[in-house]
Amino acid sequence: MAGRLGDILVARGYITAEQLDAALVSQAGQKGMLGELLVARDLITTNQLGEVLSEQFAVPYEEVVPEAVNPQVVRLIPEHVSRQRMMAPVAVQGSTMTLAMVAPDDMGAISEAELITGYQVEPVVGIRRDLMATLDRSFDESATARQTVVDMKLQELEEQRKSAKIVDIDPSTEDKDAPVVRLVRSVLIGAVSAGASDIHLEPYDPQMRVRFRVDGQLKQVMTIPRHTEPAVVGRIKVMADMDTTETRKPQDGNLTIEENEMRASFRVSIIPVVGGEKVVMRVIDEGNKIFTFDSLGMPPRDTEIVKGLLDKPYGMIVMTGPTGSGKTTTMYTMLTNIDSAKTNVSTVEDPVEFKLSGINQVQADNDHGMGFCNALKYLMRQDPDVIMVGEIRDHETAVAAVQAALTGHLLISTLHTNDAIGAVPRLNDLGLDYFKIAGALLGVIAQRLLRGVCPQCKTPAKPNERMLASLLEHSDFEIPADATFYEGAGCRKCMGAGYVGRIPIYEIFVISPEMKTLIEAGLPHSKLFELARKEGMIDLSTAGIQQALLGRTTVEEVYYKLSS
Repeated sequence: MAGRLGDILVARGYITAEQLDAALVSQAGQKGMLGELLVARDLITTNQLGEVLSEQFAVPYEEVVPEAVNPQVVRLIPEHVSRQRMMAPVAVQGSTMTLAMVAPDDMGAISEAELITGYQVEPVVGIRRDLMATLDRSFDESATARQTVVDMKLQELEEQRKSAKIVDIDPSTEDKDAPVVRLVRSVLIGAVSAGASDIHLEPYDPQMRVRFRVDGQLKQVMTIPRHTEPAVVGRIKVMADMDTTETRKPQDGNLTIEENEMRASFRVSIIPVVGGEKVVMRVIDEGNKIFTFDSLGMPPRDTEIVKGLLDKPYGMIVMTGPTGSGKTTTMYTMLTNIDSAKTNVSTVEDPVEFKLSGINQVQADNDHGMGFCNALKYLMRQDPDVIMVGEIRDHETAVAAVQAALTGHLLISTLHTNDAIGAVPRLNDLGLDYFKIAGALLGVIAQRLLRGVCPQCKTPAKPNERMLASLLEHSDFEIPADATFYEGAGCRKCMGAGYVGRIPIYEIFVISPEMKTLIEAGLPHSKLFELARKEGMIDLSTAGIQQALLGRTTVEEVYYKLSS
C-alpha cells in the first residue's frame, strides 16, 4: 500500500497541510473516515477521493452509480455480508466479478466473496456512500422484482435474435408468450406499480433508455438492447392502433391493459428523433383513481371555499397552473361533487383522460370541426347546466366561455398563468374587456404539486434561509419562533431521494363585490393581490410554507416549484 491518505492528498495539492491537520482534529472527535469528512467539507471531490484511494491501494477506482448497476449482480452476495464488509458486486464478465470495496486490501473479504459466488474477484475502490446506496437500491424487493422480469424478457429476446430459426421479431404478433409482447407489458405494468405518471423510451446507442416519471422526477429504470428497439416500438404501435410502417411522422394513439383487477390506459406519443423513434406514454391508472376532495389532499378550508363556488348557479371557475400540476384531477373532482342526477353536466376535453359516470364527455377534434370553441357552441344547444372546457387558449373560446357563464351556466376551465390573479390579465389578453371578466368570473384556483417528505426518514432540518426569505417576500405570513422544518435523509423506502408521493397546494382567488369593482376598473395585478390578501386569500408561497411547517414537504421543494 502507498502512503497515508492525507499525505497523498497534500502531495497532489488537493488540500493543504493546515487543512489536513484541522480535518484530523475533527475526525478524532467524531466517527467517520477522513476522506468522507473532507468531501463533506467540500475540500475535495468524490472523484479526487477515488483517485487518491486508487493510488493508496494500487487498484482501479470505480465510480459506482446505483441506478446503473444490475440488482441481480449485487445480490450475488447476501446483503448482511456486503454491508458488514462494505463491498458490492457491480459487474460480471465470464468467470470474473468486479467487486467494489471500501477496503480492497481486505483479503478475507475477497476470499469470502469468491467462496460465496464462485467467481474470481477483481477488486476496485468504491466510495462507501455509493456502495451503501447501491445496496439499498438492489435489495429493495419491489425494484428488484421488476428488474428481474425485465432481465428475463431481455434474455429471451437475445436468444431469439441468435436463433437460426427466428431472424426477425414480429411486433404485430398476438402471441401473449412472445418475449417482445411480455417485455412491453412488463414495462407498462411496472410503470403503474411504481406510481409513474409517464413512461419515456428513448433510443440511444448501444441501448434504449427507459425512464419513469415518478413524483414529477424522471428516473431511469432499465435499458433495452438497441437491436430490440424496432420490435418494442412496433409492438407499442400495434397496441395503440398506429401505422407500424410509418417512422418519419409523429403519431398519437391510446392503449389499455388489464392485469388481474388492475386496468390502466396510456396516451401514446411517438416522434422521430435522431437515431430512431422516441415514445412517451402518459399513464392513466383507472383502477386507483378516486375523485374526492379528501383523496386530493385539499385542506378543509380550501374545500369549503371550492364547494361554495360550485353551489353558484352560474359563472366561471378557472383552474391555473403549469402542465402536470393536477388541474384536470381537481376539475374532475369538482364535477363528481355535483349531483349529475339532477343536472346536465357536459365536458369537452383534449383528450378525455377518465370516463366519469353520469357525465357527458366530448373528445375535442379540430380535424372534424369540434375544437374547444365549436364544441362549446354545440354543447350550448344540449340544455347544459354545468360545462367543463379543457382549456381556454384563444379569443374565440374565451368569448364563448364567458358568454356561457353570463347566460345561466356554470363553466369550469383552465388557463396557463403563474398564479390565480394572473387569470384576469390573461383573459384580457385574449380579447375580453374587464367588465365581462368581472361579471363572469366566480373564482380562480391556482395549483401546484410538491414532492412529499418521506415519512420513513423524515428528520428536523434547517431550511435554506435565502429561499425562505424569497418565498416570504410578498407574504405577510410570520414563521413561529418555535417552528421546525424537516427533510428526508434518504432511505430504502424513498430510494435515497428523501421524498415520497406528492401533495397539492392551492391559491383560491374569490371574486367578491369589491373585487368586481377593481377588475372592472382595470386595476393592475398588485392592487388585486393586495385586496385578495385582505379578504383572506392564502397565496401559493404561504400555502407551501404551511405544508413545510407541517413536515409534509421542504422549503427547498416549495421554492423550486414556485420559481420554475
